[in-house]
Amino acid sequence: MTTNNCRFLVTGATGCIGAWTVKVLLDQGTPVVATHLNGDFRRFQLVSLNRVDGVEFVRLDITRPSALAQVVHDHEITHIAHLAGLQTPFCAADPPLGAMVNVVGTVNVFEAIRASGRQIGLAYASSSAVYGNIASQPGGLVTDSSALHPETLYGVYKAANEGTANVYAATHGIGSIGLRPFSIYGPGRDQGMTSDPTKAILAAVMGTPFKINFGGNLALTYAEDGAHAFIASARAAAGSGDAVCLSIPAQRTAIAQFVDMIHGLLPAARGLISHENKPIPVPALLGASALTEAVGEVPNRPLEEGVAET
Repeated sequence: MTTNNCRFLVTGATGCIGAWTVKVLLDQGTPVVATHLNGDFRRFQLVSLNRVDGVEFVRLDITRPSALAQVVHDHEITHIAHLAGLQTPFCAADPPLGAMVNVVGTVNVFEAIRASGRQIGLAYASSSAVYGNIASQPGGLVTDSSALHPETLYGVYKAANEGTANVYAATHGIGSIGLRPFSIYGPGRDQGMTSDPTKAILAAVMGTPFKINFGGNLALTYAEDGAHAFIASARAAAGSGDAVCLSIPAQRTAIAQFVDMIHGLLPAARGLISHENKPIPVPALLGASALTEAVGEVPNRPLEEGVAET
């Protein structure tokens, strides 16, 4: 299927990766149906510079299965990038809502594909949170095949979605690729536990003090590169009949090094950006991912280039 014959559905299009995914698809000339719940388009406006050609925004609550299936049917969707979800702090604050959106919402995506009777390619957002605390992984290293030890409700919900994908592949032949981002940074990343590096860049540009609330190491992926990974994965999943879960490539950095990089790019901000020393217990040492083998080359730009662009 050529790009011109594709019609992508992007759920959670007003989030950071969702906004970038819509933008990249528009750059590729691919028609997009972008769903949202709250009408807050500021992230999309930020990354796309208010571009609106080729995209149709649809208000949708993914916890309503019939509404989601109707969108897939009416718009003749061929591929889905499922990015709607609540992040770690919001799942912790309201577990039932988190489960409804993150787990039931994902089941509804699979049901909409099944109801369509077509081989719709699906890429959905899992998370490195499925690996749990870095201490639970031998040597702190994680790979695509590492054991899952989620220690947050968010991680549990994402692990459940991976299990759901396996069942729908086995029983209905629905192909999917679940992607496990580590830490996303770049324009539009303003929520979640690991959004502080992006907030630090903004503070440096604005000339205001900011302290990153952790230290240690992070594996960082530029948001636009993450969007490319989801798009390529949805294309590769179409008709595959298999369910796989893969890591998104990332650049590993110490937070102290990241702060130095900001100061190097913006010398006037030197002394304004600082960080705590205590690391957060998230995986930051990644083994080779099979993503390239599964979907082809995806960008993973050097950290300094991504920080400069941000």
